[in-house]
Amino acid sequence: MIGEQRPPTRVLRLTPHYYWPQLATRSWPVKFDAIGGMQSQIHRLTSQLDAQPELGVEQTVLTLRLPGAPREWRMSERTTVRGVRIPVLPLRSRIRGMVDLNLAWALGVLWHLVRERRRYDVIHVHCSGVMIPPLLGWLLTKMLRVPLVLTVHCSIIVTYHPMTPLDRLMQPLARWIEKRAIRAAANTVTLTPRTIPVLSSRTGVPAERFAVRPDVIDADAFAQRATPESVAAFRARFAIPEDKPVVGYVGRIAREKGWPIILDIAERLRGSGTHWVICGDGNERDLFEAEVAARGLDDVVTVTGYVPNEDIATVMGTMDLLLMSSLHEEFGSVMLEAMAVGLPIVAVGVGGVATVLEEGALGWLVPERTPQAFAEGIEQALADPKWRADTAERAAKTVRARYDLAQVAIAIAAVYDRTVRHGSTRDG
Repeated sequence: MIGEQRPPTRVLRLTPHYYWPQLATRSWPVKFDAIGGMQSQIHRLTSQLDAQPELGVEQTVLTLRLPGAPREWRMSERTTVRGVRIPVLPLRSRIRGMVDLNLAWALGVLWHLVRERRRYDVIHVHCSGVMIPPLLGWLLTKMLRVPLVLTVHCSIIVTYHPMTPLDRLMQPLARWIEKRAIRAAANTVTLTPRTIPVLSSRTGVPAERFAVRPDVIDADAFAQRATPESVAAFRARFAIPEDKPVVGYVGRIAREKGWPIILDIAERLRGSGTHWVICGDGNERDLFEAEVAARGLDDVVTVTGYVPNEDIATVMGTMDLLLMSSLHEEFGSVMLEAMAVGLPIVAVGVGGVATVLEEGALGWLVPERTPQAFAEGIEQALADPKWRADTAERAAKTVRARYDLAQVAIAIAAVYDRTVRHGSTRDG
């Protein structure tokens, strides 16, 4: 059991996506790797496991080496984060930063492991709707004979929607690889319960080899960053009006986040006085801003660009509602951040969004993903201050009780413990 005197569990954490806090005071290299919630979530988990030495976890994180980020970061004697990359096809992609992002990372991981020759107790791979991470995990558990833990942040089988014709063409292979990786894993972690029955049925893996470990947040620490002074300064910096309702979006400006519908909604609400704050960056930011100008929405839409995760609470302090308009979403960790600061959410229940919002108890769920449905939901939510206050209070209590960072770190350590004691490499 956790807490017994035993050697630490040596975890090799593999993820192409990681939040480097060293880049907080500089601009994130968005054209290389667009920042999103997955980066922040993996960094939070890694940091919390490091901050709880009683859990007995030593971590080596191999992530994509980004321009401006250190090649190696010794978080402590228990945790090291290394950036690795062997460029293959360094061309810009509208969807994923660089075309070779995942492949360059995977080759960098393999080269590092060949040179290092260190023994690990667990390989933990974080998967995000593309085939390279689960493929790498499947190959390494076979080659190294080390048990595998997968975290499925976005399932290719259950959640992901192809973004391009080539993407659609590759889906049968991608789904096959995800199946093989899950079969080979000692344990597979999902963010919500809804994916487990489908994955269990499609892969033939019994449900007891799955575990739900949701996205996490230290809600109090996050909310404390939104001081009245910081919110006022941010509002002044970007000329965000104080006398108009503000609807916000926080995240990547990317195809899967469904940014065109935001502008469709803004057009419908143009006469209501609603102002929009779009906080984020991405490979389609230029397309978004061009469309804002083409539609004549410059006076009602503010685009902040990249904002460090440390300042997101401050940005949310300028908003009255948060919009979730994604085409697909396994969880939507930005909702936890909104709940932490008492910002009500209007969303469509794709993927795990409805689960997180408890089918509407913790946010306003629109019945369909259309501009009209969103516009009506936003207008009704803005016109009902009691609903906003009551929902924000319920959500703030829930996020602190259910998505607490320290408790989920303990639960992840328990998955490692079970994997080491009972897991093994499996036929995939």
